[in-house]
Amino acid sequence: MADPSSKGELIAVSTEKLHVGIALRFTLRDERGQVLLAKGLRIENHHALEALQKRRAVYVDYDESDEAVKVLMSGLNEATRRDAALKDIDKYVSFNETETKEVVKGTLPEGWIEAETRLRALLSSLALGGQPASDAVGRIGTTIDMFLQQLLNRDREAALFLLIHRAVTAFTGYSALHSLLTATVVHLLATPLKLSPAESASLTRAALTMNVGMTALQDALANQKQRPSPIQQVQIDKHAAEGVRLLHAAGVTDSLWLNVVFKHHDDLPAGVPLVERPPAERLARILQVVDRYTAAMSPRVSRAGRESKDAARSAIVQPGAAGHDEVGLALMMLLGLHPAGTFVKLANGETAVVLRKGAKPNEPYVASVLNKRDEPISEPRLHNTSKPDVAVVQGVSASTIRVRLNTDLMLRQLAFTKTGADRGTGRV
Repeated sequence: MADPSSKGELIAVSTEKLHVGIALRFTLRDERGQVLLAKGLRIENHHALEALQKRRAVYVDYDESDEAVKVLMSGLNEATRRDAALKDIDKYVSFNETETKEVVKGTLPEGWIEAETRLRALLSSLALGGQPASDAVGRIGTTIDMFLQQLLNRDREAALFLLIHRAVTAFTGYSALHSLLTATVVHLLATPLKLSPAESASLTRAALTMNVGMTALQDALANQKQRPSPIQQVQIDKHAAEGVRLLHAAGVTDSLWLNVVFKHHDDLPAGVPLVERPPAERLARILQVVDRYTAAMSPRVSRAGRESKDAARSAIVQPGAAGHDEVGLALMMLLGLHPAGTFVKLANGETAVVLRKGAKPNEPYVASVLNKRDEPISEPRLHNTSKPDVAVVQGVSASTIRVRLNTDLMLRQLAFTKTGADRGTGRV
């Protein structure tokens, strides 16, 4: 093995992905090769973490074990996927064993259910404070990387169908589901909105935790018919600041993450291009649009969810601005005017569920689930709505639909729309 004091044999890695409780797979060293924390030990507390994070970088011995090579290659692959400069590879090197070794198992629906379940547990732990909250902060990153990356990489269209359909048809467990959906969408918007990897990571974490200051209350509000009581309203008004307090107490040091959570309900200036806004305001603006859009389609006991086109209008039209909102437009390009999982009325009188976006925002691939008389169709008919006889006439609120979808069947039909079998026919 090479002399550990030889800097040429050391790999510099960023300290950004270190967190309390992580077990090291290799020894961390300083720039001279001196041991900072030995392989197998844990970062036990925030003081130890802060001591490491004060350094511009820490190093691992390239020859120490195969693990260092695996981590380096993982970082190289991620940097290549993002078309990043090799000098920035340290940003993509992950210390966390769970992030690189744990694989999401089971079907895609099962994976998203587990993601939602884990996020709900993490948010509950953050609200408790103390050690449970500190542990939860460390796992927020693995939840993002493991679930969002792996599940979206499996099948992005199917993931959007599953998440959005659940969001527009159910109000149980609303807070975690809404946060997961919002985080998924802002994660997907990072590329078209030209966010850096660091900005994307902070924004996604902010979306997952934006309502941690009122998680239990948000679930309760989704299930109550009456307006919020005065006491509830006070908690609503203070939830952004309370969320920042909880996150900071749990050990979050990412100022961008914290500031976005703090600002996500602020009255931000209208009509200002994203590129001209300060970093936290820019990300908060993106989060606001996606938060408002996804919440508008979600039902409550007290009200039905809004149909997709109406919800889209609220995202695209920016109050107080002369033109359309650039975040809203990017959102429509990503999801279409009628997102996967929502319902539409067709020109032939049938009601259909949207499976995925088509070539144009208003021409999705759909499966008819109700006939002209609003009766369930035993074998859903697939359509490419670019043809006039099956064109989308209007969106339909999911709250008005009284049919339970066979999710597995819908996912099979979604997959079939990608085969090109409908080319030139208007029907899949």
